[in-house]
Amino acid sequence: MKQQDSLTKKISEITAKIQTEYPELIKYLDEIPRNFQITGNGGVSQKALQDYLNSLNDLLKTYAKEH
Repeated sequence: MKQQDSLTKKISEITAKIQTEYPELIKYLDEIPRNFQITGNGGVSQKALQDYLNSLNDLLKTYAKEH
């Protein structure tokens, strides 16, 4: 559970960074797949959170290289 909280915090931080520093990327957030698998206890799996975080980081890295 601690790991999931950490991932959720990182996702929030990178999303906030995109919104404040790179608002032109907001339109691409909807294109990132959010196939969150629900765990047995009704939560989101750790792998799904990690995959989403990786996608956000990739979006920023790709944008930084091009601009």
